[in-house]
Amino acid sequence: MSNSSTSETPSRRATLAERLTSLMDNRHPDGLGPGNADEVAARSKDIASRSGGPTVSHQTVHNIRLSNSNPGLDTLEALARVFNVTVGFLLGETDAPPAQQGVRQPEAPSVESAVPSAATLAARLSHLFEVVHPRTRGPYTDEEVAQAVTDRGGDLSASSIAALRNGGWDDPTSKQLRALAEVFGVPVAFFFDDAVASKVSDDLALLNAFKEAGARKVALRTVAELDEEALTALVPVIEHLSRAGKRRRM
Repeated sequence: MSNSSTSETPSRRATLAERLTSLMDNRHPDGLGPGNADEVAARSKDIASRSGGPTVSHQTVHNIRLSNSNPGLDTLEALARVFNVTVGFLLGETDAPPAQQGVRQPEAPSVESAVPSAATLAARLSHLFEVVHPRTRGPYTDEEVAQAVTDRGGDLSASSIAALRNGGWDDPTSKQLRALAEVFGVPVAFFFDDAVASKVSDDLALLNAFKEAGARKVALRTVAELDEEALTALVPVIEHLSRAGKRRRM
């Protein structure tokens, strides 16, 4: 297998799959790191046994490398610990992994580097409030979202949610952000990664267009005019939106 490069042009970020593949191909860190999915999984379990924290399975590693997985923050944290990089690096927020330190067993990196600014977090959460709600009613209230988080075993008050939305709080825990992402049916990377946020926003806009116009009208007026290639490309989009819609029901 040839080594993948982590170098990027200004117009293109390496994907998570590419960055993970590069770390494994180069046996990061120190040239002695894990080089296959089984070794990554074993290393994550070893680190967790000594210092706690999440682990990642070999199947999840395999799926990420095939771009068949949308990992949560726990998985990203586990991978970051294995390769001694930041979650921000895995999400494409930094251009290069830390310099090799010659440390065989990496310490857990700080997740704080992946937390977005208060303004970014406020804007993205407010956007979810604006667009993710049933067509027959307006946006959910802070109290409703807080209750939905509680129903899922989370711990986030209505006042804390309001503080996130107005930019008055910028250090929520990864568990709290995961809970919010689950409530709104989006990947937690929506809060961290510009590319993911853009893609999710586009999907939500398309889903709302279907809701507003009515799926049958869209199908009759638009889909009928598409050629075979366009129809083939549309199928996975509709399937993805259907799954997202089910996840968002509270």
